[in-house]
Amino acid sequence: MKNMLLFFFASLLLAPATKAQEAKGRLDIQLNKNIVQPGDSLFVAVNYEAGNNKNTKQSLATMELIVENEQGQRTRLRWPVIDGQASGALYLPDSLPRGKYTLFAGLQQRFFEVVGKVREGSKTGTIQAMLFTKDGAWDQQEVAVAQDGTFAIRNWLFEDNALMAFSATRNSKYPLDITISTQLDSSNTPLAVAGRVFYVGNPPAAVGTNLNQAVAAPEAAFADRGSVLPAVVVRAVAKTPAQQFDEEHVSSLFRSGDERLVSIMEDPAAFGFPNILTYLQGRVAGLQVTPNGPGGGSARWRGGPVVFFLDEMRVAASQVANIPMPDIAIVKAFPPPFFGATGGGGAIAVYTRRGGEASYLPAGRQVFKVRGYTPSATVLQLNRLAM
Repeated sequence: MKNMLLFFFASLLLAPATKAQEAKGRLDIQLNKNIVQPGDSLFVAVNYEAGNNKNTKQSLATMELIVENEQGQRTRLRWPVIDGQASGALYLPDSLPRGKYTLFAGLQQRFFEVVGKVREGSKTGTIQAMLFTKDGAWDQQEVAVAQDGTFAIRNWLFEDNALMAFSATRNSKYPLDITISTQLDSSNTPLAVAGRVFYVGNPPAAVGTNLNQAVAAPEAAFADRGSVLPAVVVRAVAKTPAQQFDEEHVSSLFRSGDERLVSIMEDPAAFGFPNILTYLQGRVAGLQVTPNGPGGGSARWRGGPVVFFLDEMRVAASQVANIPMPDIAIVKAFPPPFFGATGGGGAIAVYTRRGGEASYLPAGRQVFKVRGYTPSATVLQLNRLAM
């Protein structure tokens, strides 16, 4: 898996591989080297062979990886398994502690899957599901809803976190009230486990002869996930896309508690305005905007000066006026006195859209954050919750 992937496997289900669970298989872990230095890359490949038939591959599954050092610091990753194989690269930063590391691998039969329930599901029939990844890619599908309101989405493959949005497929007088959970974030007994040791830095001479030996991997390490990898599905029904953007991309300096948040991403009519200065006219009480003034435009707040920021960098009014409206996510207007403004005046902060944001989500959708697979090239950091 290279860069950011987004595939929808409409025809690949886990059913053909179900029989592999009847007899546990074997995992084989291959490392490009057993002794690595900070700054190096550790390439890892894991192959699975079913116990009842060595020619049987786990078509779609998930490989859980735990990397732990001698001090008990650890991180957890997960890679997709396709045709019995999973692989990736771990970049070792200079700050990584030297010493012995153990890499545990555990195969779980599940692939990415979302299960959910719609209130008033018997009246729904189908819903529209859309997935937006951090690199701006997206996919959608129409999902059938059972009479009891339950539904399932299977085999979406993507890296890192993403936003999943749901909307009704037809006009309905009933509110779309959805709850979801991802199956990869629940406890699971692995189908097979394995372990390998590697060393960061120069090991003692006696250690080098033992690095090629496999080590036992405890199944409990993958089944007990409570303290290591809690579910990352975040119910965000009460938050608009603009509020979600504000939480993820706005620094503390630009959160005064008194600002006015204006969402461009949720207002399709905004695209009809020539620039953001024209759009803001009359939309914020006390703010007077002159779109075509000297220097490309200006603004004042109850007679006082207003400064402009673009993605939290001080700029001239003309620069924000030249940003295409479809590229703008939100605008924050700060009444005086704003800490970052010269002389204690007001401020207007314009934020451009980021990859993975629900840039084209119309209002009325329910949005959730979901965790996908760890990027195939990952910086190894201990004591963190890896994606």
